[in-house]
Amino acid sequence: MKKLLVLLLGAIALALLIWLCLGRHVPAIEKDLINCTADSLNRAGIDWAKVGISGRDVTLSGVAPSAELRVKAEEIARSSCSGVRTVDNAVTVAQPAPAVAPPSPYEMNFVLEDGDVVISGMVPDEETRESVIQAAGQRVGADRVQDRLQIVAGAPAGWREAAVDIAASLDQFSRMNAAVVDTNVRVTGTVDSEATRSQVEQSLSAGLPNGFSHRWEIAVPESRPVAEPEPEPVAAATGCQQRFNELLARQSIHFRTSSARISKRSYPLLDELAQVASECPEARIRIEGHTDSRGSERFNLNLSQARAESVVRYLIGKGVAASRLEAVGYGESRPVADNGTAAGRARNRRIEFNVNLQGN
Repeated sequence: MKKLLVLLLGAIALALLIWLCLGRHVPAIEKDLINCTADSLNRAGIDWAKVGISGRDVTLSGVAPSAELRVKAEEIARSSCSGVRTVDNAVTVAQPAPAVAPPSPYEMNFVLEDGDVVISGMVPDEETRESVIQAAGQRVGADRVQDRLQIVAGAPAGWREAAVDIAASLDQFSRMNAAVVDTNVRVTGTVDSEATRSQVEQSLSAGLPNGFSHRWEIAVPESRPVAEPEPEPVAAATGCQQRFNELLARQSIHFRTSSARISKRSYPLLDELAQVASECPEARIRIEGHTDSRGSERFNLNLSQARAESVVRYLIGKGVAASRLEAVGYGESRPVADNGTAAGRARNRRIEFNVNLQGN
């Protein structure tokens, strides 16, 4: 019995010794396997995989660029280092980024008036922006060019050539409004003579890229005789313009925020404006809408047009003939103050009345 007890105690001591030895060596074994596996993956360019280990069982985690690389990482972990028993592949595969469709329409606009030009819309890169702005500056002066372009990918082939071609013709116009929309080019404006119109149309057509369509609406002003005393309708129109300017200098037509709905507090002002309009019955009146620069350019253009149309509808309701009224929205393209301040933005949000004789 005593001998059996001695043997049992010896076995227990031996097991304890073995357990202590293994406990000291297991961390070293795990560290070696982690280092070996991680080095093998890095040499294969798989630096996105993370290695974990428990004993001789390896766990892989991380996000693989593709399913093929996920499988490759597991194969390397299984075969590169001796001592690895199992590999748990917990790697996920990255989802491909959704394709981004180019904006539609892809658009650029030129507005030339009183020698100043505003260029707005989209360009595909900084090089195109510089080419357009430089070409415009060479024609009208760099200090008279307002750059409101945004870099947006997705321009049609030939976009830069079409835009630069328009910019290079600016000095031929007294006023001009041009747009490049996708592969359609439209130029409206006024030049000083028939010869200039012919030259400009030929030049623009020659510079048009393949696949682009065009529409030229270039006018030549009619020659006028030596100035004579203003006839009565002209004098009435001039008087109406002055009254409109005076009323709108003292008060503004107000709308609900981001809306074309007229505020009721502006009804008395609109009633006065309608009364003034009745005093020059032979004149046409262009109602012009303007916004500040907050919001997208397209939204501001649409909002200014809708607000001008709301004013036209109000005037018609007060008895002004619809045939005498025209609504035009200019969006943010014609600021009269700094959009960087609240006061400047308030001045830029405005409705203007522009009086012309019928047929002019």
